[in-house]
Amino acid sequence: MKTIITVIFFGILTYAVAVANGQCQNSLQPKKDLIVKDFFKNSWFVTHMKDGTKEAACREYKTKLEENDSVIKLNADGEYTFKEQKKFYTTICSSTKGRPLNPAAGPFVLHCRHTYEKDKSNIFFELKLSVIDTDYSNYALVYRCTKYDDTSLNLNYGNFLLLHRSKSGNGSKATTSLQKNQLSLNQFKKTAGC
Repeated sequence: MKTIITVIFFGILTYAVAVANGQCQNSLQPKKDLIVKDFFKNSWFVTHMKDGTKEAACREYKTKLEENDSVIKLNADGEYTFKEQKKFYTTICSSTKGRPLNPAAGPFVLHCRHTYEKDKSNIFFELKLSVIDTDYSNYALVYRCTKYDDTSLNLNYGNFLLLHRSKSGNGSKATTSLQKNQLSLNQFKKTAGC
């Protein structure tokens, strides 16, 4: 009995420390048969977010593949708040050339840069995307994990996103996918501006 209590306590403590340190906690498997070239083309809108910040905003992720479909490019301009200052940033992300784009091998790792145009300052971060499910033309359930290089920002976190090809996507087409993954639309917050 003491062993069981010790194991449970250790598990809770480990989870609490991981959450406190801003580590990502994705328990869902990525879509192993993802057709990368069909997913990373055109725009996706972040219409819903689970466990997001109070300032969760609708973002347009402009995606494409380059270099013979071997490099992912993602742009997401908009207002971001860092150190209690909201500013408009141009955001550019890219995967590493030469690294295979294999969804079964884990998340897609992108290296990103927020650029504030007025003073040309940059904020660098790593973005890991796991596509859990998608129908390619309407919705996608994605787990996003961000890790900022500047640790003083204290912005390392992970959360589930519901993406839509249309800014007005309401989540209804993703209901079955969410249920299949033990989630519901009620757990997601509609992002501001979508």
